[in-house]
Amino acid sequence: MEIILLTGLILGLTSNFHCIGMCGPIALAIPVKRDSNLNIAWGVLQYNLGRILTYTLLGITIGFIGLSINIIGVLQVLSIIAGIGLIIFAWRKYFFKFGSNSRVSAKIQSLLSKGLGKAIQSKSPFRLIALGAINGLLPCGMVYAALLNAVLAGDLFGSGLAMTAFGVGTLPAMMAISFMANKINASMRNKMNNLVPYLLTVVGLLIVLRGMNLDIPYISPKVSSIAITNTETGETDSEIEMSCCHSKENCD
Repeated sequence: MEIILLTGLILGLTSNFHCIGMCGPIALAIPVKRDSNLNIAWGVLQYNLGRILTYTLLGITIGFIGLSINIIGVLQVLSIIAGIGLIIFAWRKYFFKFGSNSRVSAKIQSLLSKGLGKAIQSKSPFRLIALGAINGLLPCGMVYAALLNAVLAGDLFGSGLAMTAFGVGTLPAMMAISFMANKINASMRNKMNNLVPYLLTVVGLLIVLRGMNLDIPYISPKVSSIAITNTETGETDSEIEMSCCHSKENCD
């Protein structure tokens, strides 16, 4: 579980480069009071609370898939596939062309844009939270990458927490953009975007290693299934054990 959460946080931190490069206009469009830094910070925190809430709900939803395949061998294979998929996604422009220009993505963005417009015009005290919640549904490759990691938790709670960790990891950039968006020029944004594929490749390799069961502390812990027999009923059940550091310590 700890490794899933850590990976989610790392993906969120990696997303900071992507967010600074791509989300400047969105950050500037957040209807917060800009008469003081305190009001800006409070408004941006409300917006991001809604965004992280959406990520968490997406994680719980994707957790149903992980729950249905919570079999040790299947999750390990899925981890390897997810890691390879993340690496391919990182360098997707060299493999094939897809993304925000696709018809499906454009349709989703169009529908959500209407919701964003209504949230901005609303007089509700919760409009910033609603705005962030809707924004969390916008098509984003980094969110897809985080969901790939979340499904590996194998349960609803773990998947939800993994996406929460991802959302928390994106906070530094989203807060900074709100104060500094006008100071970040196009050249700086391009440089930050160029770093993202390399960082995602490192995370992808770590996810692949995690599924290879190599008994490397924290990176690729040894996962095994232990049979436990109830002395009173005679029934035998299995329990999954993940060794993090040595044979006497596990991740549970």
